[in-house]
Amino acid sequence: MALAEVFTRALTGISTLLVTVEIDISKGLPGFTLVGLSDSITRGIRARVRSAIINSGYHFPARKITLSLTPSDCIKEGYGYDLPIAIAVLVASGQVNPLSLSHYEFYGELSLDGTLNGCKGTISALLAAPDSNHHIIVASEFYNPDIAFNQDAIFFADDLKQVCRYIQGDTLLRPHRPDFIKTDATPLYKNDLETIIGQQHAKRAIEIAAAGGHSLLMGGPPGTGKTTLANCLAGLLPPLTNDEKIAIAEVSNLLSSHLVFPLSRPFRSPHHSITPAGLIGTTQPLSVGEITLAHQGVLFLDELMEFDKKTLEALRTPLEKGSVLLSRAKKQVTYPAKFHLIAAMNFPFVQIHSQTKDQRKKHSIDKSLERLSAALIDRFQLSVEVSSPVEKRLTLKEESGKCVRERVSLARHKQMERQGKENARLCSSEVNFYCPITESDRAWLNNYYEKFLLSPRSVLHIIQVARTITDLNGETTITRHSLQEALSYRYTDRIIHYLTHFYN
Repeated sequence: MALAEVFTRALTGISTLLVTVEIDISKGLPGFTLVGLSDSITRGIRARVRSAIINSGYHFPARKITLSLTPSDCIKEGYGYDLPIAIAVLVASGQVNPLSLSHYEFYGELSLDGTLNGCKGTISALLAAPDSNHHIIVASEFYNPDIAFNQDAIFFADDLKQVCRYIQGDTLLRPHRPDFIKTDATPLYKNDLETIIGQQHAKRAIEIAAAGGHSLLMGGPPGTGKTTLANCLAGLLPPLTNDEKIAIAEVSNLLSSHLVFPLSRPFRSPHHSITPAGLIGTTQPLSVGEITLAHQGVLFLDELMEFDKKTLEALRTPLEKGSVLLSRAKKQVTYPAKFHLIAAMNFPFVQIHSQTKDQRKKHSIDKSLERLSAALIDRFQLSVEVSSPVEKRLTLKEESGKCVRERVSLARHKQMERQGKENARLCSSEVNFYCPITESDRAWLNNYYEKFLLSPRSVLHIIQVARTITDLNGETTITRHSLQEALSYRYTDRIIHYLTHFYN
């Protein structure tokens, strides 16, 4: 009887769980039994592991092999188990004599020739292993000199034979990726603010949204440039930090076994027919939604009023928390969802009162409004009306997106140094501490609060936006001018006012 024990990871949502691979090789009819996974997954693992071991110069034992993955109740998928199972077979059969396995984890899929390939959840596994005081060995294709992982705890290998030689002390594993060319160039985006004529107020709103991480709602007649403006936002966001690169890579690795470098901020624009499950994700089967795919990037909802009301209401909690908790039966999964929400809708609210005599049009408006709620609209920190540009201004030279991006990066840098997060992410106590205003300005703001019957959340949004405007202007304290400009981006107040009367 020969026993061995190897550690690996099981993917549960975006996090991982430490799994122990136990193996027993004993006398009896040759067989391969794997406890903890379905039969179809077991057959695939057995075929790959057997061929990889033989083609790496070792022999696959013709004996009774029993493997157990614990805890088995949390293991549903077969990602990353090829390498630890192959190591367990070779150690238990005496073909590999490791110096120590108690502080190592193995995660990866094997080709039939023994090549170590990446698989889903690799980034999550290599991030979690150091927290357990373990070293982890993964495929070398996940090495990227542009992302700073915990290099002391992570090792990259090309194939099974190289891993075996390393754990025996015969060689060193050095991360390498000869086909990768490091670049610090800013990713190119299709749209630039310079190509948009006019719309200075909306452009300024886009700049503020990018600088402070604020959500933005644009409304107005069709064809005025709302979609084009939204497509410019990703190109205005500051360069990715190391933590943001890791977060984007971790989410991307949930969908694909391979990563595409260099990484860039995601821009997701789902169709209005999307379901709530498609937007926020599911647990059975485990699947991320659009809000997670837009993590550290932009989520653009075009034609907002065409979305199903239940789908839109599912955005309310993730928009404020920056994550989404999915709970079904006995399973709970948390996915990250920190994104810039941009929405556009073809609805000129400013024309409502002038069209009340047209009952047919008003009925059409009311039917569309059934899909919106004041609670959702109130969560947009910025909102503007995008109307047709003034004809005499069509020939004016527009500011380049590069200049705007520099201002946004400088403003974001100030926020990180001051509070460690974007202005849009500040809670009420943090707003009071980092965004102080004078007593006269507070009294002036209270008058606006009482006049338009705003919610306390709206007042916080006004101060947060004013703080971002102050950062963009290079000032240190919030002024009356910054508050007045913040109030100019309150198109939602008219929408909420109409929604309140509509539902009452």
